Amino acid sequence: MLHAIEVIVEPNGLIRPLEELHVKVPTRAVLTLLETSPPTAVKPERGNGAAVLALLQTPRFANRPSADPEEIEQRIQNLRNDWDDE
Repeated sequence: MLHAIEVIVEPNGLIRPLEELHVKVPTRAVLTLLETSPPTAVKPERGNGAAVLALLQTPRFANRPSADPEEIEQRIQNLRNDWDDE
């Protein structure tokens, strides 16, 4: 089956897909270079409050394991003290 995706080819030869690409075995491909201006890189959105609110409402977040703050602080102190023992 043929499947075409858009990629960016860096000057050093690195090829970056602009969409998710899943292959199960090593797969041959044909790359066609287009004579156009360089495409702009797709950057993930930052500071997306709606995405954070959606995450906070997911069952996975609501059912996440929690720890006792004092236990966490004790672990941090133990790790800090490990540096002193060396």
